[in-house]
Amino acid sequence: MKALVLGATGFVGREVVRQLRVRNDYVVAHIRPGSGQRAQWLERWGELGATVDESPWDATALAAALAAHAPDVVFILIGTTVKRAKGDGVDGDIYQRVDYGLTKVACDAIRLSKLGCRIVYLSSVGADVQARSAYLRARGQAEAEVKQAGVPWAIARPAIITGDREDSRPGERAGAIVGDAGLAVVHWFGGKTLAARYRSTTNDVLAAALLRLATVTPADQIFDGAALR
Repeated sequence: MKALVLGATGFVGREVVRQLRVRNDYVVAHIRPGSGQRAQWLERWGELGATVDESPWDATALAAALAAHAPDVVFILIGTTVKRAKGDGVDGDIYQRVDYGLTKVACDAIRLSKLGCRIVYLSSVGADVQARSAYLRARGQAEAEVKQAGVPWAIARPAIITGDREDSRPGERAGAIVGDAGLAVVHWFGGKTLAARYRSTTNDVLAAALLRLATVTPADQIFDGAALR
């Protein structure tokens, strides 16, 4: 497989890159231009044998990168947090600017490149263009862009993602533990589908599932719950 990973430096993205390289796949890991951790990522991806791309977030520039690398699949694993957005100087509606905005740029680039690749998009359970949550609304809008990109796609909708993050999130871990305990009760009383849909997962398990979605047949499907484990 030849893969371009957008969001390669994120919690799930870095694990997707690692697992692809373990399989000896050809991987292009995108690094945000101007990243303060550029040297670290260049060293990390170099050690893994991944190719690094530093194209700016511009549809024309990304289209040129796509044409140069000709990936079979583009993993769009983009997202941010309030803390990270502040550190990067992103203001306003961060989810519109990052989660939705950069996904739109990526999809525009794929259309411009006329490349017959597949998109694997990491969304979230509850994503909906009509959602009250700004985050879930932006995810729903991003999903719409993916569906209209003109290429085969697969959308993953996990619930809480846990694991060994480089930035500590004790609240996330606690929420996952409490939530999973409640879902165990729901499962016991017959709500197996609901429990499976909302149960937390880890970044390594999710990354393995995303790799499977790169070749799943038929394409153009949304996956959540047990399908992502």
